[in-house]
Amino acid sequence: MGTARFQGSRQNTSPVISGLSRSLLALAVAAGSSAAFAAEDKNEVLEEVNVTGELNLDRQTSIGKLDIPVDETPYSISLRDKDFFDVTGSKSVQDILQYSAGVNGGLFGVDARGDWSTVRAVEPIMFVDGLQSIFGSYSSSRANLFAFERVEILKGPSSVLYGQSSTGGIINLVSKRPKEEFGGELMVQGGDYDRKVIAGDVTGALDSDGEWLYRVVGYARDADAQVDHVDDNSTLFMPSISWRPNADTEITFLVNHQDDETGTTAAFLPWGGTIVDNVNGEIPTDVFLSEPGWDKYDTEQTAYSLWVDHRFSDNWGVNAGLRYSEGKVDYNTMYADFTSELRLQKDIREVSRTVYMKDAKSDLLIFDLRLSGEITTGPFEHQISFGLDSQDARIEDSIIRVRGLGGKIDIFDPVYGYVPEGLEDLDRTKTITDTEQLGFYFQDQITLGNFIFNTGIRKDKTRSEADSNAIWVDQRPHKEDAITKRFGLMYAFESGISPYISYSESFEPVVSDPDGLGRSFKPVEGEQVEVGVKYQPEGTNILMTASVFDIEQKNRLTYGDDGLFTQVGEVEIQGLELEASGKWGNLTLVANYSQIGSDNSESSNPFESGTDIEGVPERQFSVWGDYDFGEWIPGLTFGVGARYVGESYTGIDKVHAMTVAHPLIASNPALVAYYDSIFADFPTENPSYTLYDATIGYTLESWKFQLNVKNLTDEVHTTSCLSRGDCFYGERRYVTAEARYTF
Repeated sequence: MGTARFQGSRQNTSPVISGLSRSLLALAVAAGSSAAFAAEDKNEVLEEVNVTGELNLDRQTSIGKLDIPVDETPYSISLRDKDFFDVTGSKSVQDILQYSAGVNGGLFGVDARGDWSTVRAVEPIMFVDGLQSIFGSYSSSRANLFAFERVEILKGPSSVLYGQSSTGGIINLVSKRPKEEFGGELMVQGGDYDRKVIAGDVTGALDSDGEWLYRVVGYARDADAQVDHVDDNSTLFMPSISWRPNADTEITFLVNHQDDETGTTAAFLPWGGTIVDNVNGEIPTDVFLSEPGWDKYDTEQTAYSLWVDHRFSDNWGVNAGLRYSEGKVDYNTMYADFTSELRLQKDIREVSRTVYMKDAKSDLLIFDLRLSGEITTGPFEHQISFGLDSQDARIEDSIIRVRGLGGKIDIFDPVYGYVPEGLEDLDRTKTITDTEQLGFYFQDQITLGNFIFNTGIRKDKTRSEADSNAIWVDQRPHKEDAITKRFGLMYAFESGISPYISYSESFEPVVSDPDGLGRSFKPVEGEQVEVGVKYQPEGTNILMTASVFDIEQKNRLTYGDDGLFTQVGEVEIQGLELEASGKWGNLTLVANYSQIGSDNSESSNPFESGTDIEGVPERQFSVWGDYDFGEWIPGLTFGVGARYVGESYTGIDKVHAMTVAHPLIASNPALVAYYDSIFADFPTENPSYTLYDATIGYTLESWKFQLNVKNLTDEVHTTSCLSRGDCFYGERRYVTAEARYTF
């Protein structure tokens, strides 16, 4: 078990490097990587890969921060690699998330500003190469999927490893890094909405000894969006270089520069005309309620990353990651402002618009330094990691938000041309938020025969301070300290079946008011108990997992009836997840099922107590399979997928109860009956939907030609409607065709 299970490596490879690469390879294999190896037992599989593998680590961070494969980890982890990105025709991280158990990857439908999702009913935090990448709201670029080798999802509270972290978990994106062997790809793509993409990726050694390696990744997209008058343009340039002065050391420097130009695709549409019948008909899925030429969400971001990996001895090494990034956002939009009365008009046609303008700048300095090694104490084998990480983030926001200033617009027949004069001269709320965090963590994976124990503890210190021209902004420094823990126990049977139980905690300070009003909130805290079993049949790369979990979250932020965030007392989340992935001969399969229930057990809003969390599907199921027909028709592949998203809570009954409880209404039976009749047309559940995807590909020597279709039947669907009064359309049918040349 543990380290003994993965012995053997290239003689010229650092044990730290080879161990990490073995771990990452095992993770990819366990997750159903398309690179499968036929062998009689698991050791033969891994030894074959070590012989043909490379010194490059493919990124020296596993999401668990130890050299431990997924099937020996008593926590839930899902991985999707570049092969899965390509064969499914995924255009964004959000596309990938829709094929993972317990993850709702389409919470707010088509939204070009970011990859919104929930993991186990809670919004996760996004990381890149183990370092947090997003701070604040609408202050960064959307991740470009072409820059990454893998998407990793660590489910449940994860503060022991990552500090201030979401109760639901984290999503980690693993960057492409230099490799020793020369190779790469060129890709051109076209598709719906006038999509045009050209991209390239090349890597290799700069010298004959393989001491200096390089990689250059480039991407350019010119496209429209599903919503009228909105672009979806992106450019990426990502060069990197690695230096290996000896077998014990590797230093890599990477620059990621990204420019995006897009706008408002999330129109915040009313219920009437989406999931509620409207006499005016259905609201078109391409409707645009802002102003053409003025509306924009333009971002520019540059990140400089440095990784150092060094071996001190046969058993001990150090890994360090450092990133400095700077970005800016230029954001103009108008959206429908739904008052309590307007959102109850099922036959609504005309709405007034809120003007929202934001300029944001971000400066982030983040690092993670850890010492890892192996020791033996009597019969116990330990894999230990001591770590120190830090975050220093400055977000500068300049915001204008005025309800009704955008005038009125007809949702079904919009007429544009009204941009109020003097917007740039209006007083803005200017706020600079500085956030500092310092964390110390320790974890130990202990092996005793077939028993595996995992334990970890962490101490965090955070400090945030706001400097604003708004008198309502609390400008006092906010300091928070937290100690978080996690424990896990697993028994690995020789048959490949490994049952486990674990406990973990999370701690997430609310460093800024999401409504921009400068209010202070308590940290969001979470606890989880998880029981599960993992099964990896001997000699295969097939991994099957089943888990049940119980999460308790305190101080959750939710929307109040006034359209502002409020902090509830306590939320309980229970769920079941089933996941299977791997390769059977020529068939690659990924299948997921999840069932989640939630309860606002305590709340500052009495009408919220006892209700579910809004927008979280009760059941989800997804399956993707692709088959290589090379035995019959050389080069031909075909794949299909299905995504079922079940009903979710809208929260409209809370609004109903609150409305009829108002003293002026409750005392008048006629008014109560009137509002009862109105609310009868508004469902308490978002409808379920099922979407189908497909691909067909043909490989001819170094060329691969591929056609992908997302939402094959062009199902018109809303991903969620919320009690605050807005609904979101999901992606319509999207066809892409591409040609890739691999060398």
